[in-house]
Amino acid sequence: MKKIIALLAAVTLVGMLFSASFVGALHKPEPHGVPVAVVGAPAQQLQAALDQRKPGAFALEGHPSEQAAREALLGRDVDAVLLAQEGRLVVASAGGRTASTVITQVFQGAAQAQGRSLTVEDAVPLPPGDAGGISGLFYVLSLVIPGIALAVLLSNAVPGLGLAGRLGVLTAGALAVGTANAWLADVVLGALPGSFGGLVAISAGIVLTVSLVAAGLMKVVGPAGVGLAALLFIPIGLPASGGPLGARFVPEWYAAIGRFLPVGPGSDAVTNVVHFGGAALLRPLAVLGAWALAGLIMLAVPARTPARPRAVPAPAAPVA
Repeated sequence: MKKIIALLAAVTLVGMLFSASFVGALHKPEPHGVPVAVVGAPAQQLQAALDQRKPGAFALEGHPSEQAAREALLGRDVDAVLLAQEGRLVVASAGGRTASTVITQVFQGAAQAQGRSLTVEDAVPLPPGDAGGISGLFYVLSLVIPGIALAVLLSNAVPGLGLAGRLGVLTAGALAVGTANAWLADVVLGALPGSFGGLVAISAGIVLTVSLVAAGLMKVVGPAGVGLAALLFIPIGLPASGGPLGARFVPEWYAAIGRFLPVGPGSDAVTNVVHFGGAALLRPLAVLGAWALAGLIMLAVPARTPARPRAVPAPAAPVA
């Protein structure tokens, strides 16, 4: 009976963990520090006016020309461009549908309050196969789970495999999973189209990173390492990345954690490769590389050998 109660308590706590993490992060999305380039008007004055409506929601940056502002948008430095004198707003919904929608609503509302009109241009629209803009994040989740499974299955199938052999199998498995998933998402479903080779490379990198960390944790802490890896990457990493909303729409402390876990940077890397020609990949790849290196170091740690019991000398024979 005690075992049954303990089992039910454990399952309940796991459910509460998922609920607290996902619902806590995503239940009340509010923008914070969304970067917007401004051309043709003093950014500080506009910033003060916006802060009266939504304090801290946007961070306006002055740019000298429309070309410079558009380059910042395509380089993922800003999420939108406001051409104040022309009454135009340029967004990139492929970089985040929620961000584009919120930016449009707020800036159009501000323009209407001043008796002006504001036209909207989508410079990087979402593909028809991903009209909701949620495929990228869940695509990354479809790489994280096989990455963990790959580490577990390899450990169970060949427990005595050396470091070089284990790394080779994990790399081959990551390439196979990455290629298959990229083919489905790009060629078959059309959800992440246009950069098959880049998508394969990023996908394989995400799977390899996750599998290295999971395998390393299993070696260092034992079977519990699987649960620890799953905890880091799914109920913590996924909502901390912002989920389908984006990192700038979840609590800032949670988004700060997500910047250093593989799921958020992995999702950013997929988006940047597929929709923005590989822009702004340095930070996402640096995060993934750091985690992969940490997993490799854990795998290289020598396994502990159980101490041999000390031999007990045999009792001396009795003297006759």
